[in-house]
Amino acid sequence: MPETTFHIPALRTQADADAVMFELQDLPCVGQADVDLGAQTAWVSHTGMISPDDIAAALAEAGYEASVV
Repeated sequence: MPETTFHIPALRTQADADAVMFELQDLPCVGQADVDLGAQTAWVSHTGMISPDDIAAALAEAGYEASVV
């Protein structure tokens, strides 16, 4: 499975981290995800059926701009 790490500057509180984690887990084709609040990153293991751009777009729609690290 491909793995992608995203930098998410808007991660400031545990509530933000929880919201991002919820969004990631709700996406189809995402196997695992982990959010690191201190580093403002999210790591995602996903199938080839969803691209990093699609994941970033879903996070942006939820209010969390994300860029691939």
